[in-house]
Amino acid sequence: MDIVSIELGIGMLLLFVVPIVYAVTNQSRKEKKTIKKVETLCGSSAVKLTSSAIFNTLFIGIDENSKNLVTSSVPVKEEHIDVFPLKDIKACNLFKLEVPKSGQPKATTIEKVAIELIFKNKEKKNHHIIFFDDEVGMEPYASVNEASGWVTLIQKNLN
Repeated sequence: MDIVSIELGIGMLLLFVVPIVYAVTNQSRKEKKTIKKVETLCGSSAVKLTSSAIFNTLFIGIDENSKNLVTSSVPVKEEHIDVFPLKDIKACNLFKLEVPKSGQPKATTIEKVAIELIFKNKEKKNHHIIFFDDEVGMEPYASVNEASGWVTLIQKNLN
């Protein structure tokens, strides 16, 4: 009877643990594939990423040596990455749109989180790298933390 209970316990443990392990390794494999694909696409531009991250459906990376910022949507579409030379960027800010909650005027909700790139060339329109809005992202406060970390990294490399 004890052996049957142990076997049943091990079986139930495997039933719950194996799918979780599979999901984690599958996600890790997808992230590595995305990074490799972006690095391959960047290779034609002589960009070698020193820092990169995947946040929901956004890939963001920076080459601190050649001073380039790279973004793309995930999954990466063939030949579609955005490369921003940091020498063309005048400033980088955290853009956070907060709106009051209905019925609670003092409480606010985060509706959009993005990094705003302001270009030196006035003819170029400011660019937003969106971390969270209605269609992108899942957690607004985690998006604010992630975006502010990238703003700091980009500002450090602007000069």
